[in-house]
Amino acid sequence: MQSFYENKRVFITGGSGFLGRVIIEHLLRKTEVKCIYMLIRPKHDTTSEERLKKILSGPLFAKVRELKPQLHTLITPINGDCTQPNLGISPEDREVLTTYVDIVIHSAATIRFNEPLYNALILNVGAIKSVLALAKEMSQLKSFVHVSTAYSNCILPHIEEKFYPEIIGITANKALKMAEYLGPELTNNLAKDLLGNFPNTYTFTKALAEELILTEAGTLPICIFRPVIITSTYAEPTPGWVDNYAGATGALYATAQGTLRVLYIHSNKPSLLVPVDFCANIILACGYKTAQQEMIEKEKSEPVIYNFVPDESNKITWGTVADKGTHYARKYPFSNTFWYPFLLKVQTQRLATILAFLLHTIPSYMQDMLLRLRGEKTRMVLLCQKQEQFLQVLNYFKTNAWTHGTTNTKNLWQSLTPAEQSNFNFNMSGVCWKQYLDDIAFGLQRYLVREDDATMLKAKKRLRKLQFIHQSLLALIVTGLTLLVFTVTFYCLEQRYFNTNYFSTIKIFAK
Repeated sequence: MQSFYENKRVFITGGSGFLGRVIIEHLLRKTEVKCIYMLIRPKHDTTSEERLKKILSGPLFAKVRELKPQLHTLITPINGDCTQPNLGISPEDREVLTTYVDIVIHSAATIRFNEPLYNALILNVGAIKSVLALAKEMSQLKSFVHVSTAYSNCILPHIEEKFYPEIIGITANKALKMAEYLGPELTNNLAKDLLGNFPNTYTFTKALAEELILTEAGTLPICIFRPVIITSTYAEPTPGWVDNYAGATGALYATAQGTLRVLYIHSNKPSLLVPVDFCANIILACGYKTAQQEMIEKEKSEPVIYNFVPDESNKITWGTVADKGTHYARKYPFSNTFWYPFLLKVQTQRLATILAFLLHTIPSYMQDMLLRLRGEKTRMVLLCQKQEQFLQVLNYFKTNAWTHGTTNTKNLWQSLTPAEQSNFNFNMSGVCWKQYLDDIAFGLQRYLVREDDATMLKAKKRLRKLQFIHQSLLALIVTGLTLLVFTVTFYCLEQRYFNTNYFSTIKIFAK
């Protein structure tokens, strides 16, 4: 597998994203690729070169910088934008790519579940159409990996490693033409009708992207990788690395901050989490296997699909994730935590709404009132509103369950040599969830909040203070409720005794 990537030129989209960065890190550290062409756009006042330099100077690439001090020479930024026609690539850069590229990894996408439909179509469908067109011009192309999602067909309870074009009410090409003709506003207004049973624009457009590959890939050596929810690194290059608040990571972060106290969740449902480094490893394995199959098979068949989910023999429930996440949030506190981390798991939406109003909304208004009195900028109500919107989007995924066929993924793993399995590990049956959740909490503290050993003492001291306030408040509430119950009970008994004696007296006088 390593020999396959030796002296190869790889073109990657989405390289500045969470998964994309780890793929690049793995390519640089584990293989001897000749060059990585990274599609990247200038952002604000920062050039593509400056953005790339900043990415490579981050903690994720620390080991690579030690092994390959010349790593900057191994990556060539390609100015472009997935929202533009032909990816916004200049004719000169396009000629370089079509002449030299051996492997394509398309991981660019918008992962915002509530992205306006027009934007989601352009980014998740229009971009893959442009990449397919570019790949067809590549004279040296040996392998193409498209990163999709295991939720692309989430309206089905069981999802095999195959295409499901019949569940979409419109083809990808028709959807793109419609968006081009109608424009953003009208397209977005039609979202509800077009989505059908799909819960959001992300899953819908990912399904369209797969349909586009089925109809337009032609003879390209292409495969599709479908992961579930991607979370922090399991082991490589360091445990717990993360750089975003998406999905389950955002919920764990909010719990650690003390702002998430009520969670609508079906605790017994299996959580579908996979480490990002495992994803990078299997993507490289997919690229290798696709090139092998292209050399062996004489007749072109449908692109192979790889579902990547937790192993049936080693699953963990959402309830356990929530409990362990809260426990480890207390183990690795933040120095700016708002409240002592605790979490109430609720099985019904109505009760969750009531408790969220009591434990999220009301406290946020009270905190903003205190901030206003201190002359500081209010922010808690807005934070609470954003948090509730985020949780609403996640509800579909943490209250439903799916099963997935994984024959291709298992065969891929078994086809690797022991050395390859060790170097490119993606064996989900060997994941220690307890340790992994510990590492996730540590990574949130170290890489997202950027606490260090110097601020740890401050964070723990603050947590102890918040714990005292939290427990004192609970004691006051329990005492108050006890007194209320005692008072009401005493009053009722007193009234009953009074009424009994009163009517008894009346009866005596009546006689």
